[in-house]
Amino acid sequence: MLILVHTAHPQAVAHAGAGFGRLLSPGQYARAADTAGFGIPWAADNYCFERPIATKEERAYKQLVLEPNAERFRAMLAAISGLPGCLFVVAPDRVADATTTFNLFREWLPEMKATGQPIAFVIQDGLTVWGWLDWQLPWDDFDCLFIGGSTEFKLGLYAEKAARMAKERGKWVHMGRVNSRKRFDYARAIGCDSVDGTKFSRWRDRWLPDALTWHRDHLQERIAA
Repeated sequence: MLILVHTAHPQAVAHAGAGFGRLLSPGQYARAADTAGFGIPWAADNYCFERPIATKEERAYKQLVLEPNAERFRAMLAAISGLPGCLFVVAPDRVADATTTFNLFREWLPEMKATGQPIAFVIQDGLTVWGWLDWQLPWDDFDCLFIGGSTEFKLGLYAEKAARMAKERGKWVHMGRVNSRKRFDYARAIGCDSVDGTKFSRWRDRWLPDALTWHRDHLQERIAA
């Protein structure tokens, strides 16, 4: 299971190896082509869409969430269009809000498809209301299931079932905010192919080496089994 780290290209090269991948964002995607050319697995998140919505009015929604950030996201999409080695690009989402995330996904889907890159759909709190019929998730429109939302949702039954449904369909599964060995092992147990964690991006030199040993431990367990 890969650990994706939000970092610049030179640092990605320094850590390149088994279990490591680079995570881009609209704020840091310089030298994406170099990372791809070096053979480092990479993905792209949409960090600029995490700002909360202050009001429920449509005007405030556009002003606070889309208008200041859309061009940054589009610029990143243009820069990574057609580059090799991409695991997924995360569609815009709203943390812990399944309905808004679904609406954003539909809004941005055409532009994301135009890049030719795999698309990640983020599952969030609120899916418990939707139920579990196949048609209730846009399975045909995404390549990666990204497990987001609150900690309670991320570790709950619905996220686990969604991960298994995704694997049955041959899709990549990623979990965000994985910052401990316990969470890493859980993500692996439910079928995740990759994870990311702020801890390993902000304090890379201190914590990333330990995290990469978790990947090696997993490989050794598989060999021994």
